[in-house]
Amino acid sequence: MTALAVVPVQMLARAKSRLAQQLGPEAREELMGWLVERLLRELQASRRVGQVLVVTPDPAVLALAEAAGAAGLLQPGTGLNAAVELGQRFAVAGGWARVVTVLADLPLLVAGHVDRMLALGREGSVVIAPDRHGLGTNLLALWPPDAIVPAFGRASREQHRRAAWEMGLSVLEFWSAGTAVDLDTPEDLDELVERWGWRPDRWLTGKGVTGWRSGTAG
Repeated sequence: MTALAVVPVQMLARAKSRLAQQLGPEAREELMGWLVERLLRELQASRRVGQVLVVTPDPAVLALAEAAGAAGLLQPGTGLNAAVELGQRFAVAGGWARVVTVLADLPLLVAGHVDRMLALGREGSVVIAPDRHGLGTNLLALWPPDAIVPAFGRASREQHRRAAWEMGLSVLEFWSAGTAVDLDTPEDLDELVERWGWRPDRWLTGKGVTGWRSGTAG
C-alpha cells in the first residue's frame, strides 16, 4: 500500500535565513529551490509513495512542483504545521490510508530511505524520523493520515511521540543519515561539508556567498 507524500514549503524568498552569513539572499533562494526539486525526484522514485503533494503559499514553488510532475496545493496563509494539516486533509479527502510528511531541506535523503521508513508502518501507527540532534522531526508517517495533529518545530519528536501515545497509537522511529541530516544552520552546513563531503558549489560563484573557506562554512 502506497502513501501520499506531503512536502510543506514556505516562501522561497524567506528560506534559510539562518544561513545569511554564509549565503546571500539569491543563493539561499536558489539553494532551497534546488533542495525542493531534488526531494521531489527522490519521492517520485520511491516504491512506497503513490503521489507527491507540495503545500506552499509560494506560486514559484507551485511551478516547481508542476514541472516535477507533483501535485500542488496553494496554502492560503503561512506556517509549517498549517501546511501539514492541509496535506493531511487532502489525504483524507482523497481516500489515502496513510501519509508521510517530508521536510524539504534534506540534502542526503534518497528514495530508499523513504521506502525503509514506510515499510515500518502499520495501521494505527506513527513513524518518526528524528533530526540528527534527536529533538526535531524531519519525516512523519501517519496511518491513518489524521492520526495526530502535527507539531513540527522545536522538540517536535517528543511532542509527536506523546500525541501518538495519547491516541493509543504505536510509535516507531527510523534513523538514517538521509532522514536525520537537515540544512538549517551554519553548523548543519559544516556537518554536511566536513563529514559527508557535500559541497554547494552550484552557489559559490556570483550568488552572494560569504564566509566560505577551504570547504568549510562559517
